[in-house]
Amino acid sequence: MNNKQEAFVNEYLKDHNGTQAAIRAGYSKRTARTIASQLLAKLDISEAIRARIADKTMQSDEVLTRLADIARGDITDLMDITSMGFTIDLTGDGENGKNPNTKLIKKIKQKVTTFIAKKESDEDREIVETEIELYSAQEALNTIAKLNGMIVEKMDVTSKGEKVTPNENYNRGISELAVALREIISGQDAEPDGNVDTAI
Repeated sequence: MNNKQEAFVNEYLKDHNGTQAAIRAGYSKRTARTIASQLLAKLDISEAIRARIADKTMQSDEVLTRLADIARGDITDLMDITSMGFTIDLTGDGENGKNPNTKLIKKIKQKVTTFIAKKESDEDREIVETEIELYSAQEALNTIAKLNGMIVEKMDVTSKGEKVTPNENYNRGISELAVALREIISGQDAEPDGNVDTAI
């Protein structure tokens, strides 16, 4: 690809509008639509676009890996524990020096309270309170189980979402089946002798 074509790929990935991408890449407004169509038909350009999209999107194996990390996650992964207590440690050996376990955090809140000393002999003191909520391991496990076919959600089509007892549900199902059968039977053509054909 030349520089102009590379510019087209970059612009196309912004909004997937070929004509506008061609114009922004420096092609003529008058022929931009035709040029865009020709560029998108080129194998090297279409492959470059697909590769760049694949880099940005999350593939199914990455989704499952992230869900597994959440399901296996433990608050102690974010703590520095000593005999004197613990501190929250969000630094680590991951990418850019970050703790790779911070992706387990759904919400974090920190409150700092400063107490100013009233006497010269006292010292100012600061209390730091930190609240951390992790993503639900149970929800992650349920999602993984559904994706792997271990959990199958069933829909009750007879109760229409109402809470009913199993006996009421059974009776309603039989009643709806009887209505359906009557409709099928009444819809059949009558025999010449006046009898209704009840073959189903």
